[in-house]
Amino acid sequence: MHRHRIRRLMAEAWRLNKHTLYEAMPEGQQLHLFLIFTDTAMPEYEVVKDAVVKGIGRLVEKMVESQK
Repeated sequence: MHRHRIRRLMAEAWRLNKHTLYEAMPEGQQLHLFLIFTDTAMPEYEVVKDAVVKGIGRLVEKMVESQK
């Protein structure tokens, strides 16, 4: 039951923030990404959103570095 809620929270956080990553991706490049939740407690949406945004930020940094 909880895993479905966590999956929905993660999917919503991704949906609302993925544009940042898409804007940084070079034309014609693909990225396969998966998210893993490892905590035992039921998180609030803000915690999930912050983690997704942080992960996206790290990916964007790596993409910018690799384009130099």
